[in-house]
Amino acid sequence: MSGLPVQPVLLGTDLLLFVLFAALLGLAAWVRRDPSLSAAWRRVAADPLAMASATVLCLFVLVGLLDSLHYRSRLPPASGATAVTYSVEVHSVLDALLTPLRTRQEKTYSAPLATHLHAKETVEETQARDYPRLRHGGAHLGADPVGHREDLLQRGLRGLAAGMAMWLLLAAAVQLRWPGGDGPSRRAVLGTLLAVALVAGAVVALAGGYHVLGTDKVGQDVLYLALKSIRTGLVIGTLTTLIMLPLAVFLGILAGYVGGRVDDLIQYLYTTLNSIPGVLLIAASVLMIQVLIDTHPQWFATAAERADARLLALCLILGMTSWTGVARLLRAETLKLRELEYVQAARAFGLGRLAI
Repeated sequence: MSGLPVQPVLLGTDLLLFVLFAALLGLAAWVRRDPSLSAAWRRVAADPLAMASATVLCLFVLVGLLDSLHYRSRLPPASGATAVTYSVEVHSVLDALLTPLRTRQEKTYSAPLATHLHAKETVEETQARDYPRLRHGGAHLGADPVGHREDLLQRGLRGLAAGMAMWLLLAAAVQLRWPGGDGPSRRAVLGTLLAVALVAGAVVALAGGYHVLGTDKVGQDVLYLALKSIRTGLVIGTLTTLIMLPLAVFLGILAGYVGGRVDDLIQYLYTTLNSIPGVLLIAASVLMIQVLIDTHPQWFATAAERADARLLALCLILGMTSWTGVARLLRAETLKLRELEYVQAARAFGLGRLAI
């Protein structure tokens, strides 16, 4: 392992995402073996809107998984040193694919596809205020970006052509995997892939010479930051839901079916949580986690591990504080369902509360 050009790094959120992805694959295999579940999912697959949404979601998951394969690069050996050392900076496979976007930083804000900064500054040569030239945006055009619009048009057309070629390959793969018929769902998948391929082709072609979405305050490419945010959104959305849902289902149904003091206690619990401003509760909890990280620096070898710990703590806090609304709805629904005939019949036959 010490001789590898990179050292794999497994963060906590990476492990959770991989476990969740493996669980989804196992669930898919289980559904294929169960006739009733297969019939239900076939009805979902027959809905064009559902298939179009599933296509976009699969692309998001692909980007999130690429951004979850982290590693540390090997540093050049120092003079006279024999030990292999690795960088403390953690990157992902997505970072490697987006290296041009990640490394081409400007001074500050710039507009999408621009060649100059967004705000005027004093130019040292003339001592006049003007829009400074970007270091990377449109650098291939020279100091005087003549032909800017023509270059954008040419790159865009080349990108659209490349996107169309990519879509033809994807369409052939879909035809091999999904043979027979030309139903609405298949057309929805191909239409979604066509739109994504055309946009991706144009964006890739333009990103080779420009900042497609501009730059932020510190000069980072906004397109790169947007792609990096996909993994964060997947982590927060999935982990928060997985933490919140069991609490909401268990406590909501328990309060509605058992009633009495149990109902009063659960109502008191979620009423108290709702009375605390969510922003203050989250801020206080994150501050406590930050203090824990600062007082135990030996627990984290890199800055990425510290940031990952803060992200996990945020998911835990959001999950523990967002279950109250769902629990209230489930309690109300359970109060109605527990009086129906089939529940009373089950109770008359001697079934316990857990079985019911």
